[in-house]
Amino acid sequence: MVALSRYNRDVDSDIARLQPASAGRGSSMRVDLVTVPYRYDERGEGLGAGPDALLAAGLPEQLRAAGVELTGPHEARLNPSLQEEGRTALNIGRLGADTARLVAAARRNGDGALVLAGDDTAAIGVVSGLKQAAGKGAAIGVVWVDAHGDFNTPETSFSGILAGMPVAILAGLAGPLWREAAGLATPVETEHIVLAGTRELDEKEEKLIRSTDVQVVPATELCDGDDFAQAIDRLTRRCAQLYLHVDLDVLDPRFVPSASTPSANGLSIDELVTTMTAVLQTGKVAAVAISSLNPGAGARGERSVTSAMKAITGALPAWIATPGPC
Repeated sequence: MVALSRYNRDVDSDIARLQPASAGRGSSMRVDLVTVPYRYDERGEGLGAGPDALLAAGLPEQLRAAGVELTGPHEARLNPSLQEEGRTALNIGRLGADTARLVAAARRNGDGALVLAGDDTAAIGVVSGLKQAAGKGAAIGVVWVDAHGDFNTPETSFSGILAGMPVAILAGLAGPLWREAAGLATPVETEHIVLAGTRELDEKEEKLIRSTDVQVVPATELCDGDDFAQAIDRLTRRCAQLYLHVDLDVLDPRFVPSASTPSANGLSIDELVTTMTAVLQTGKVAAVAISSLNPGAGARGERSVTSAMKAITGALPAWIATPGPC
C-alpha cells in the first residue's frame, strides 16, 4: 500500500508540473471545436462520454485562457431516422458524414478543426471533411498517435472490433460502404500515413502494414533519435494538409488508468505534448482529433480526464498556423 501511494503521488506530481501555455500566441488563427460524443453509433455510451467530460471539465475555457481563439462547440449527430439496426459500420459512416460537414465548414472558413471524439472511428468523417473542403485530389497526411496500429481489416482482425480498423479504412483497404456513407470519395495514400507511439500490433496487422508504405515510429523511438522528425518532414513535403489523430491510450496507463485498451510502457504527458507540438508547429495541420477518453470508473476516470486536459492544453497553443481555405 505504501508503494502504491508513492506511485500515485509520483503520477500526480507529473500531471501537476504541466501548466497550460500562457496567452499571447501571436496568431489570429481560429480553432473550431467539434464534438463527436459517440461510441460507434451510440451517443454518450462508454467512450462516447469522453467529449462531454472534457467540456464539463472546462477545456474550452482553459484553451481560451491559453490564448487559443476558439469557436463552438458544434456537435456531430447521427440522425435516428438513418440509423439501421445491425449495420453499425454503416451507421458510423452516416455519423461521419455529419462530422465531415462540420470539419469542412471550419476549413472553408480558414479555421483549424479540433475534434473531441468518443472513439477512433470518427477519423473517417474528419478526413472526409478535410478532403471535401480541399478537393478530392488534395494530398492529406495522417499522423496517427496511438498505442495500437488500428490497421486491421475484417480479414486480419482476431476480434473484429471496428475501432481497430480506421487507418486501414482511411487507406482504402476495407470498409467501402463505411467510407461512402461518410462521403470519403478517395482514400489516403499509405505513403501519407505515419503511425506514432505504436507498441501493440496484431500479427496479421503488422504483416499488412509492412506490405504498404505506412511508416511506423514505435513508442520506444518516438522521443529518442530523429525518426519521428524525419517522418514528419517527409509528410509535410508530400502533403498539403495534415490530420493529427491522438488516441489517449498512447499515454502510459498510470496517466489514463480508466483506458478501455490500456497498453504498458506508454508515453508520459510531457512526451505526448512534445510529439503533438512537433506536428502542430509544421503549419500544415488542418485538424486535430482527441479520442478514446473513458471518464468512468470513479477516481480512475477523473485522473484520465485530468491527464487529457493537461495534454491538450499543453500542446494546442503551439497550433498557430493552419493551411488556408481551398
